Amino acid sequence: MEKLVRRISKQQECLDLWDTASKDLLKWKNPESFAEQIHDLRVLGKKLRALYYFFKPILDCRLLEKEKHRVKMAMSSLGSIRDSHVSLDVLRKIKKDDPQLIIPNEIDRLLEEQSLEWNQNQSFSNGEKMDASKKLASAMEVLLEAKEKLLSQLAKRAIEKKIILERLTKGFQAVKKTMQRAIKEESADSFHRWRLKTKRFYYLLDLCMRQNASKELSKVLKKFKQIEQLLGQAHDFHVLASFLMNRKYLKEGQNKSFKNFILLLDTLEKEKEKKALSVAKKVVTADFEKNIQRIVT
Repeated sequence: MEKLVRRISKQQECLDLWDTASKDLLKWKNPESFAEQIHDLRVLGKKLRALYYFFKPILDCRLLEKEKHRVKMAMSSLGSIRDSHVSLDVLRKIKKDDPQLIIPNEIDRLLEEQSLEWNQNQSFSNGEKMDASKKLASAMEVLLEAKEKLLSQLAKRAIEKKIILERLTKGFQAVKKTMQRAIKEESADSFHRWRLKTKRFYYLLDLCMRQNASKELSKVLKKFKQIEQLLGQAHDFHVLASFLMNRKYLKEGQNKSFKNFILLLDTLEKEKEKKALSVAKKVVTADFEKNIQRIVT
């Protein structure tokens, strides 16, 4: 009887976050579109990295470091392909939102060439080259294998509420720290680091919410998602501006409109960052940090 009581007590101190929640969180739908495959694989990779962080205390450390590195390399190769497609999408959206805006035709050509180059000629660190579709397949193999390894490592394993609370608190503190640094530095790099920590924390909250689907937590989750999306849009504007600023061979007479477009991208980037800060002030608070323990009860 005493052993039974201890076992029940132990169960009450743990949460089984894995069997249903993680499988749902790591679901891979294998879309047909090339662009959607890039996007969905990058999302899967980011979720894997977030879960490596979250479950670090109960994972085999040698396997963890090896898998983290493999996933990071796969994500890096997908990111280079993704940026070329996103820059074109950003330009098209700007044109749609403001048809009267004067944009040098050379910019379209530069982005089309960049996209074509990435699709046909992706380089590995060892100098070998591979077209984008093959590189996508290689990254997909790595990420799906990493997903299955993580699932098998954590299958039917409960995690102590104390550890969950510690990981959530540490994740939130990273969000707060990088946010404060972004406010201080006002640089694209600092806002991007803030975004990465926010996205990771969002995935951790999403995992916990599958056990505690309260209306209050749902609202908080949406706020963190909104912050991450705004910072992501700001980053996309910055990537496009950085690419264009490195191009020196514009035709004569286009310099003024080209510079004006760069200034517009900078303005749009700053607007998204400002909106993200406005939303963050409602949730990245000392009160929320104090109440994190309610998420795992």
